[in-house]
Amino acid sequence: MLKSVRVGLLDSRVAGAPTDAVVATHRLTDAHTDQMLHGSQVASCVLQHCPSASLLVAEVFDYRREATVDVVLEGMAWLMKEGVQLINMSFGISNVSQRLARACREAVSNGVVLVASTPSCGGMVYPAAFDECIAATGDARCAPGEISWLASASADFGTHPFLEPDNPRAGGGASIAAARISGLIATKLELGVASWDLRSEMRRCARYVGPERRHE
Repeated sequence: MLKSVRVGLLDSRVAGAPTDAVVATHRLTDAHTDQMLHGSQVASCVLQHCPSASLLVAEVFDYRREATVDVVLEGMAWLMKEGVQLINMSFGISNVSQRLARACREAVSNGVVLVASTPSCGGMVYPAAFDECIAATGDARCAPGEISWLASASADFGTHPFLEPDNPRAGGGASIAAARISGLIATKLELGVASWDLRSEMRRCARYVGPERRHE
């Protein structure tokens, strides 16, 4: 059993209570503020499901919460050098990047689990659309801690999408769902589930199977 899983975040600065779990930070942009608090929210959701996780934060977003592929690749390289076992990527880009695809293949070949967010509606985004990534999205059927096995064209798994249960006004979405999936996976890694067996284990534990059916 692992004492603590090292979870990498490709995101913005983490502030507030989640900083207690941050063991290393690499700042890759000039923007040190995050008015949207995205990095802190993502970190909090990871820790809700795996409180013992050690977080390593590659600050790749600028003040608009945008990042270039070059910066993302540099952040991934740093996280891998630091020995993370899982990388959360709560973002998506519409255009495929072969350099990002190669980086994802390299990470997985080295035993790193990749979790990326994908919207519940719309077309595919990257890196979630790469086969190497576990594509996560929000599923309103799921309570915190529950997983749905979606097996759709754009998403592998879904989970609770809100920052605060029963309070959609507090915000949420695919980014938050991906963070929750990362926390749930980190707990499984702590329990000794092998990285190559995670998808089967998550399918086995799924509370729901198939896409959410919405009636108009």
